[in-house]
Amino acid sequence: MNPIQTDVLIIGAGPVGLFQVFQLGLQEISAQVVDAHTEIGGQCSALYPDKFIYDIPGVPRITGQQLVDQLQTQISPFKAPFHLGQCVQSILTKEDGFAVTTDTGTHFKARSIIIAAGVGAFVHRELPLPALKPFRVNTPQSFSPQVFTHLPEDVQIKGKALTVYGANESAVTLAIKASKQAHSGTDSGSTVLVYRREKLEIEGQLLKDFEDAVSSGLLQFRIAQITSIQTNQSLLTHLILTDTKGNEDTIPCDILIESLGLSPKLGPLVDWGIEMERKALKVNPETFATSTAGIYAVGDINTYPGKRKLILSGFHEATLAAYAIAARLREKEINLLEYTSASTRIHKLLGV
Repeated sequence: MNPIQTDVLIIGAGPVGLFQVFQLGLQEISAQVVDAHTEIGGQCSALYPDKFIYDIPGVPRITGQQLVDQLQTQISPFKAPFHLGQCVQSILTKEDGFAVTTDTGTHFKARSIIIAAGVGAFVHRELPLPALKPFRVNTPQSFSPQVFTHLPEDVQIKGKALTVYGANESAVTLAIKASKQAHSGTDSGSTVLVYRREKLEIEGQLLKDFEDAVSSGLLQFRIAQITSIQTNQSLLTHLILTDTKGNEDTIPCDILIESLGLSPKLGPLVDWGIEMERKALKVNPETFATSTAGIYAVGDINTYPGKRKLILSGFHEATLAAYAIAARLREKEINLLEYTSASTRIHKLLGV
């Protein structure tokens, strides 16, 4: 398969990565974006989509998801392709740029790279049970997937024994919804919410809905940890629960949902040979170039004297990085500063 060719490959689709697309677009530099998460937006979408942000210039307040949506609208004229749900595994330096490969087998040929990975690739937390690995949906194996991070639409739960492990809003909401589906009609299943502590990370109406579901018998709540599993002919059949006193119990399980939230991981980035300091990439604050020529870093992933991990700082970094890349890719051209309010060239690019 021929690699996807682009002027710049942006690693990270958070707010800074999205704004980087815009700044490169103003320079008429093509970009493609790859991100480990299955949705655009980074931390804003994954961790606080409904929380307000108050320090975006000219915008008194805006939610994380609204900011992401506005950035997507802003970059739409440049039609940058996004490659989601995949992590960059390797970067090889070539004479004319870089050969990049992701964990899904996608290959890129890029003249420059911008790492806008925030604090790392966001991955779903998993239970520390190696025995569950063959049953996870993203694990290449011959077993039928029975362990998920969310409930896929094409998975039938009616009449099934479903277990959700977690304490956050997503876990409880999913458990309540599944309990109603599992008990509809005559072919009744079971739904169990399991967590190691009695205190759940919910309040208000959701807490009331949870208590109602438990008291009505639709949903079971077990305060325990999943410590082992039982299988039969390559199928997950039961979970072994251990409560706070060390007592064990076995419950049937056809489907397990690991709803433990997301955590950032640097992953293969630490093996790319780029100079780091305290788990961040060292950059030149004039250009945001890393120690590897042609690779730049913007946003929370970088460090330099006076660094502040703020979205607005990342926007500034993305702007200077775009100018630096334009100068590098067009060594013989004069890189003039143009204002978006007055440049007819930029207006044409933006369609205004």
